[in-house]
Amino acid sequence: MTRFIIQSGKYKGKTLKLPERNITIGRELDCDVRVTDPDVSRRHCELHIREGQLFVVDLNSQNGTFINGKPVQTESPLHPGDQLRVGPMLFELAGARKAIAKPTNLNTDKSAPLSDDEISTWLSEEAEETETSSGDTTIIHASQLPPPETAAAKPAVTANLKKNKFHSVAEEAAEIIRKHRERIVREQQEQQ
Repeated sequence: MTRFIIQSGKYKGKTLKLPERNITIGRELDCDVRVTDPDVSRRHCELHIREGQLFVVDLNSQNGTFINGKPVQTESPLHPGDQLRVGPMLFELAGARKAIAKPTNLNTDKSAPLSDDEISTWLSEEAEETETSSGDTTIIHASQLPPPETAAAKPAVTANLKKNKFHSVAEEAAEIIRKHRERIVREQQEQQ
């Protein structure tokens, strides 16, 4: 499994676990990893796995994508310990130098839907909370989410999360996902 250790921002020190498929990083809502900062292009860069190797491709971003401080000009490999900079965000590729296996259960057109538990795991491992700063957010593309539940189904959990703040990135991610689902359902109802 591909893992990045976040080196900057609100989630510094957390681990970002990525599914073994192509990942888009940028500001747009449909990006797999969303960084809401004006220095990040709408569709900034993509991560690809080919023959067990992770590569990064800059998508003609305005401010560039960098590996270990060097601009990405063409598709470039990422190795464990390499640092990937996308706008103000700095990610370090974790793990030993070994091949990354591409999953066999995903077809090339569409990934299998992820459960809330998988999304929470994908976003982070439990670690001590660090200082927070505004401006950066990580979310998941709506097509990866299971069907939305009604807002009435989780009122106690939502109230508890808001009252106690967030005890982990997974809890905050679940709240972000819930709000995103509600917005999508509301937009779909308005279109009908």
